[in-house]
Amino acid sequence: MEVRCRQHSTITKVQYNFNNQGFVDNNKFTVDKSFSNVLPVVVRGTDKFSNTWDITLEPLNFVWQAANVPQGP
Repeated sequence: MEVRCRQHSTITKVQYNFNNQGFVDNNKFTVDKSFSNVLPVVVRGTDKFSNTWDITLEPLNFVWQAANVPQGP
């Protein structure tokens, strides 16, 4: 999956924390059907004065994690 965000011109660095594994510069994280939990994501912006702002996304669920919906005949 890939996280994209717009950033203000004063932001000099954007980092991503997927699944509480620590902040990295790469905005992509690989998941497959073996991933069975929600995916927490935090985006961190840093400005030229080293001030940081964290944006915590609502935990993500994937299609294969959805409950089965029985279909009629």
